[in-house]
Amino acid sequence: MSTPKARARWMRGGLVGVCSTVMTALAHTVPGAGLPSGSGLAVVLLVCGTVGAAVSRITLEDRRARLSVVAAALGVAQALGHIVLWLGGGHHHSAAPLGLTPAMTAAHLGAAVVLGAAIVAVEYLYVVCASVLQWLRLFATSGVRPPVRKSRRATKVVVAQRIWVASGLGMRAPPVRCATA
Repeated sequence: MSTPKARARWMRGGLVGVCSTVMTALAHTVPGAGLPSGSGLAVVLLVCGTVGAAVSRITLEDRRARLSVVAAALGVAQALGHIVLWLGGGHHHSAAPLGLTPAMTAAHLGAAVVLGAAIVAVEYLYVVCASVLQWLRLFATSGVRPPVRKSRRATKVVVAQRIWVASGLGMRAPPVRCATA
């Protein structure tokens, strides 16, 4: 059985994977290179999804540590996606190593921190809402149920069963009219 915290961790991993893929793809369009497609997009999805799956396995109780891990994972996923697109060609902004300028690096880091804070907040709110709903369900289902009404008249349903007629197991005596001799 999964707990709300476990489901929130899975949601955190999914959000890290999706957000890092979207940020990487959108950052690819800024210099005019266009959205990645084909194998480049497939590899970016694979890399970012793998980072998201790895983040979903980490159990952290402290929100600050969770924020730093999620922001670092978003940054790593973006960097790996950027490297994949750079190696695939068509992602050359400048002569800087790997095509990363200081402005682009700052934009990626800022986006990672802001989205990391949003993902950590969503994870926390999911756990709170799930636990509140579990408590409400306990109170909603444990209410006093009205007594079951019993019918006042007794009914006796007599139905002729076809099995006695068709099976030959019914009465074997001759009819009353034939029995008088």
